[in-house]
Amino acid sequence: MLSNEAKSTIQSAYSQILKEKNLRPRRGQRQMIAAIARTLGAVQQDDDGNRVSNNPICVVEAGTGTGKTLAYLIATIPVAEDLNKKIIVSTATVALQEQLVNKDIPDVAKNSGLKFRYALAKGRGRYLCVHKLDQEMRDQRMQDASMDMFGGADASADQKTLFTHFLDEFTSGKWDGDRDNWPEQIEHQDWSMVTATHRECSNRRCPHFNACPFFAARKALEDADVIVANHDLVMADINLGGGAVLPEPSNSIYVFDEGHHLPDKAINHFSAQVKLHQEENLLKQISKAVDTLGKQSGTPVGLLQVVSAMPERISEINSKLSFVNHILLDFLGEQADQEGYHQHRFRMGQVPDELVELSIELNKTHNSLYGHLDKIVETLKGSISKDDGEYKQSDAERWFPIMGLLLARLESAGLLWLSFATKDFEDQVPVARWLERIYTDQEDDIGLYSSPIMAAELLAKNLWSRCFAAVVTSATLTAVGKFDRFRMKSGIARDNHTEIIESPFDYANLGTVVVPKSAIEPNSTPEYAQQVAEALADNLVLKESTLVLFTSRRVMNDTKALLPAHLKKYVTTQDEYSKQEVIRLHKEKIEAGKDSILFGLASFSEGIDLPGEQLQHVVIVRLPFSVPNDPVDATLAEWLESKGRNPFMEMSVPDASVRLIQACGRLIRTETDTGKITILDKRIVSKRYGSMLLSGLPPFSRQLNV
Repeated sequence: MLSNEAKSTIQSAYSQILKEKNLRPRRGQRQMIAAIARTLGAVQQDDDGNRVSNNPICVVEAGTGTGKTLAYLIATIPVAEDLNKKIIVSTATVALQEQLVNKDIPDVAKNSGLKFRYALAKGRGRYLCVHKLDQEMRDQRMQDASMDMFGGADASADQKTLFTHFLDEFTSGKWDGDRDNWPEQIEHQDWSMVTATHRECSNRRCPHFNACPFFAARKALEDADVIVANHDLVMADINLGGGAVLPEPSNSIYVFDEGHHLPDKAINHFSAQVKLHQEENLLKQISKAVDTLGKQSGTPVGLLQVVSAMPERISEINSKLSFVNHILLDFLGEQADQEGYHQHRFRMGQVPDELVELSIELNKTHNSLYGHLDKIVETLKGSISKDDGEYKQSDAERWFPIMGLLLARLESAGLLWLSFATKDFEDQVPVARWLERIYTDQEDDIGLYSSPIMAAELLAKNLWSRCFAAVVTSATLTAVGKFDRFRMKSGIARDNHTEIIESPFDYANLGTVVVPKSAIEPNSTPEYAQQVAEALADNLVLKESTLVLFTSRRVMNDTKALLPAHLKKYVTTQDEYSKQEVIRLHKEKIEAGKDSILFGLASFSEGIDLPGEQLQHVVIVRLPFSVPNDPVDATLAEWLESKGRNPFMEMSVPDASVRLIQACGRLIRTETDTGKITILDKRIVSKRYGSMLLSGLPPFSRQLNV
């Protein structure tokens, strides 16, 4: 049970922060604090601090205006201190991550009376690799085919100037090596030359280890009580076994803010892909790199057998890739000769037997080649800190990151062939498998792809069963009023605590949902954009700051072109500038008393905060059902059908409900905001599922004129 001391600390901290900031207590906020504290306090542990209870997760849907960030911080910090655990707060977006670190957490630290340390956790790729920068500045990169991965050429004059600036600012202490703290935008191509993956990093053996920005930042995590991360980093850490970058899961209480994104993030981290021509180039790079290393540095006696076996392994893989290429071209038939992009999905993820057999052989040869290359990498790594190693120290320092990156790419390819070699059991959820043919002037290749269709089992096995406890929260975790869809996607067992906390906003008096007479039954005809333009002309009112949300980029751009001139001149589309710049320009116009209409896609349905006069009208052109040709969703739909279930009602409608709630959530951001939501999709009133979608929305007043 929650200790009396922890209870007292939570109550005191909440009272103090309300007093210091002159805030009123919110019923929903207190409800959320209590739910989290009760759940965490009920988690049982043994004498070694390991969890022994089975329901350590608190799932809270908290409506806009609840103040959920303050609630979960006030609830978790005293409990974690009481249990001697770390808190990992994970978000889906950089914007919320920055808000937590720069505003919300410092505010709690200052005003609550709680004493805790906090730090921001980022992946290795956000930090400068001092060793790679040193290599660039000393001009010691080798000019051979193995350097294709670095752009195929030495650093340009502009890059040398940039790298010199990096070095000067870093050595003078003016810059900490964090990409996000550099004052200007850094191009990906430039940054990739001076940052490292975990395969390129020699860790403590690196001569620059003591100056390494990544390990300096990681050391700060060791002293922190609260660590702010993101879902991608959490999943990457879990994928590496847990505890690789973040604290051990068993010693951590996770808080997943924007938790509805977590299942999709998990799926992405456990997917795999191979492009045939890219793999052939990778094999050439490996061959040339090993050959050049031998010519420059010799081959240690212990590696002679390994190195001599590699050409045969590479030849075997190339031969089998050629067979795979022929099979897939035959499989694609006429599509193989047509320009453009073509996709073929294997029904229920079942790959043809001849491709399975080749994949089994490719998996074996990949494993063999991987073992050979791994021995070279380990030998280089061992020689970095030794003058008497198998390789000269200077050669080892230069070659280790190159071979490490090649090894990582080979490992990634091997995961795809393993998936295609594996037959799914009938009683298991299948894996989605598909191929894509890209045939353009710029690219001619065939890609093979594999992805889990649900993250439930992955998260249950790798996260929920291993963490000490977790809190999952968001404004959109339920679909049509139930947690069923989120449970199915996330793998959170039914006996864990779930709670819905209503928003404190008086939606009925703040906003109205309007379905006008000009609402359209969506279609795929060329005339659809014209119909949308006419409907917008009927429903857009100047002097109302407006956000129009589309599900199709083509329809968005076509609609703008077809709008009457008196409206078109006020429209800015998402494609015209970066997202941040579009928002900035919109705010600038509104502050100047000018009219502004934003046209946006799905990314504008979430994470945009435009309170007050900045947004008074949200227009939803089409109900946000997912694209029907997505191979992961299509495979999941097939599997549900095979079980006698209805994928439209179990997947499509709940997912559309969540997206619709998110889109409508752009309108009311504070308790004084007002406005209306216009839905131009007639199905919201003409179809049976429309009433379910409407009932899932906040309780706005309604004007259903169709």
